[in-house]
Amino acid sequence: MQPTFTKVARSLAQAFIVTLALSQAAHAAPATRESLQRYFDAAKSERIADTAAKAMLRNEGGALQAENDPKAKAKLATRYERLYGIVRKHVVSTVFGPKAIADYQQYLQEADVKDMIVMAQSPFGQNFLDKINPVLQMQPAVVDGYVSKRIQEMKARTDDSVPPPVALPKPAAGSKEALALAMMLEWPGAREQFTKGMAQVAEKSLEQAASFESQGNTDLAKRVRRFATAVRTEFRFEEVAAVQARMIAEEMNEADIATLTAENKNPARFAQRHNIEQIEAELMGRAGASLKSEEMRKLLAGEQAAAKPAKAGKATSKQ
Repeated sequence: MQPTFTKVARSLAQAFIVTLALSQAAHAAPATRESLQRYFDAAKSERIADTAAKAMLRNEGGALQAENDPKAKAKLATRYERLYGIVRKHVVSTVFGPKAIADYQQYLQEADVKDMIVMAQSPFGQNFLDKINPVLQMQPAVVDGYVSKRIQEMKARTDDSVPPPVALPKPAAGSKEALALAMMLEWPGAREQFTKGMAQVAEKSLEQAASFESQGNTDLAKRVRRFATAVRTEFRFEEVAAVQARMIAEEMNEADIATLTAENKNPARFAQRHNIEQIEAELMGRAGASLKSEEMRKLLAGEQAAAKPAKAGKATSKQ
């Protein structure tokens, strides 16, 4: 019984992450390697490698800051820089290498990338890449935490009673959270994708319930049907928007929220920016995967071994 609900819960959590997929339509003129590389340069995308390397080596950096002895500090600094160079080089080679560019080519037209370059070079584009997009990329984890909590509430229900709608605190008029909430409620395509995702999860759950019923497991079938009904009728898009708005209000200033709201109302600009969001998210995902790879583990193990002082060899010659 538990694995079944776990599987449904995972599908539900994925459906709640409000992002739009890159268009996968066939393109007559796919993006070239040269144009994608120009975009990476314009967007300073290798900063992701810097962020990943520093995040992975934060303990090393902490030891460096805490050391007071000048000689020991110099030695730690040299080691940190060496490790940082290894990690960053590995991330750059795996995240921005030929394979990565080939993957992006299947999603983007040459015209898409040219528009992305113009956007990245604009004042808004620079601000978006440096300040806004990192906040937006935190949304899936924030939403997933809320979804997990709601799933547990549904799973724990033992009867067909319907609880009252979740009470959503109303932010003060004119506050950053109110501005953020208005933006998330009108985020292009988000409500439609949410509704579609809930319908898909409910449909899958009902199929599983029918399967359990045919096997004679009517109790489990009833529970899964109850879960499907709750997903379809009780979860509201407004709940997710409120969770996202609270996080955005904490992390983003009022001017950026207002600018992003205005940008969302321009379909062409939103489409350009959305491509940038997806590329950035993909790059971050690749960076995380590269840091967990076997190759990275071997590189760091080799550095660790090289850092150990060599043991004095025993004399073998006799006088």
